[in-house]
Amino acid sequence: MASTICGWCGDRTHMTMQTEPKQVPSSSGYVYMASFRCSSEACHRLSIGSIWRQRDYGSNPQAEMARDVGIQWEPKSIRRPSFQDVPRQIAETATEAHACLSISAYRGAVALARAVVEATAKDHGIIKGPLVAKIDEMHKQNLIREITRQLAHEIREGGNEIAHGDLADEAMPSEDAEAIVALMDEILEEVYQGPARMLTLQKSRLEREQRNAAKKAGA
Repeated sequence: MASTICGWCGDRTHMTMQTEPKQVPSSSGYVYMASFRCSSEACHRLSIGSIWRQRDYGSNPQAEMARDVGIQWEPKSIRRPSFQDVPRQIAETATEAHACLSISAYRGAVALARAVVEATAKDHGIIKGPLVAKIDEMHKQNLIREITRQLAHEIREGGNEIAHGDLADEAMPSEDAEAIVALMDEILEEVYQGPARMLTLQKSRLEREQRNAAKKAGA
């Protein structure tokens, strides 16, 4: 059985092979495909697993594919994280950036990450000038750290190429898109989520002190 996150139910589960792997045409190497069933009690739906190999599986493809790693799945598992304490429109856009990333829509992920950064600046009254100026102003207002300011310009530069139609001949590397979306997450953490957690901790501490003071007064 293969372990993965099911593209249907979103749970990490074991996939049990249901059909003998079939070799499909490929210009180089060997591509095998088979159907798998999710073992989750709440799902049991079928997914297609495929894998490319330099050599064929030989006489026992079912056993070989079941032990193999690097199987690609359809449907893909779509990651949709939630962003607590972030304004709804910004949070939803950030979630969509992650969804694009999880299905290898890297240009879409980068463009949405750029939009999240700009919307975050505007949400704090920073509305004038290009995005480069907005990012610098967020740093001046102590919304983001210096290292974050420097890295945030990578989002701006990558997003600009896509927004203006300046698409490179080469595909965007997955590592670049992943780094940019991770940076988007960090900006939301610094601007919204981290301060919200600190306020919650401060409120809890004050409430605890008040309860303790009331107990001492009543003693």
